[in-house]
Amino acid sequence: MSDAKNKDRPSSENEDAHEAEAFASSYVAFNEALSKLETSHKSLESHFDSLNQELEETNRQLQTSLEDKERLTAYLQNILESLGTGVIAVDPTNQVTHCNAAAAEMLGRDVEAILGRSAEHALGDSSDLLDLTVQTGQSVDKERVLTTIEGSEFPARFKTACLTDSEGEVIGGLGIFEDITQIRELADAASRVSTLTALGEMSATVAHEIRNPLGGIGGFAEVLSRKLDQSDPRRQLITRILEGIDRLNSVVSNLLNYTRPTQLTTRPVNFVEVIEDCLGFFEIDSGARAEEIEIQRQYQSDEIACEVDPEQIQQIVLNLLHNAVQAIPRIGWIRIGIEVKTEGEPIEEQLTPPFLVLSVADSGIGMSEEVRSKLFRPFFTTKEDGNGLGLATAKKIVEAHGGVTQVKSALGEGTQFDVILPLN
Repeated sequence: MSDAKNKDRPSSENEDAHEAEAFASSYVAFNEALSKLETSHKSLESHFDSLNQELEETNRQLQTSLEDKERLTAYLQNILESLGTGVIAVDPTNQVTHCNAAAAEMLGRDVEAILGRSAEHALGDSSDLLDLTVQTGQSVDKERVLTTIEGSEFPARFKTACLTDSEGEVIGGLGIFEDITQIRELADAASRVSTLTALGEMSATVAHEIRNPLGGIGGFAEVLSRKLDQSDPRRQLITRILEGIDRLNSVVSNLLNYTRPTQLTTRPVNFVEVIEDCLGFFEIDSGARAEEIEIQRQYQSDEIACEVDPEQIQQIVLNLLHNAVQAIPRIGWIRIGIEVKTEGEPIEEQLTPPFLVLSVADSGIGMSEEVRSKLFRPFFTTKEDGNGLGLATAKKIVEAHGGVTQVKSALGEGTQFDVILPLN
């Protein structure tokens, strides 16, 4: 028995040794696997951190890009909205996708009322130009007449362009238009100035040619008048000849004065005294009408100092007073006002306070807007015996003083002229 036990013991020991060796190997392998796992984990953590940093950097770049894009979009939008030119964009079906404030203002509509609707709704027949551009890719540059929502029309220069994407595919059209009313008016004014300049040069020559024989006719008429008896009825004919000569001389003088450059001889004066002297001349000159027309005075002060050419100012006032008398059919009033304004908005952006305002108002028949718009044009008159140079010359004298002339009038409500002169 003991021998058998002794035989089994080495075998058991061997098995234990083998198991211990296997366990040791397993432990070593486990440690190696654990070490590799830790290394992989650290590598994964490092890779994760790197990916995280890359993702954060990408997010930052994307955020920066979005912010830059938003800033650029806002910048371009601000430019578009600040343009004085109307801009309307349409899609391929000619539906409005964008409209800037200038376009909406010119058309008299709200931007929201234009967006999403057919271009024809806002542009009328001119929308056909946009449709043509979208369909053919051909740009257009034409003058058209656009209509506001109130129904008023204005001339516009209308341009179109084709909108494409990055691949060159048509995605819509762009319409750009501007109101050229002022340009038309300036062109008309330039044409009138050119015509009047030529007419003025010709008139000056003609005036000289007329004045010379008028002197001779007047002289012969005076000789004939002295040879006839006071009771001779033919003296009336001579009187009419002399009156006609005086009238023609007056027209020629006015014409020459208008065509010549205005020369001012200014000096410090009391403006109220200048006007009062002028009213004295007017009351003598108006004769019987002086009893039918009440002269009203509205002076801010009895003494208003300024530097003007008093003779030229009196010429303006006398012209305005005579016009007022002719506008009053029978009994009425004429009001003369003088005041100094030291505060307020500039007048026509060229005359800033302080300035002097001389007003001549009447209770006459007034005038229509059409007549008022032509009032200061040379040779325009509504009187049968007028020459159309009185107000044109008055305006020229006022402008030579650095001032402006304004008129308010309506049919049946009288007229008021304001002569505004600088005090600086």
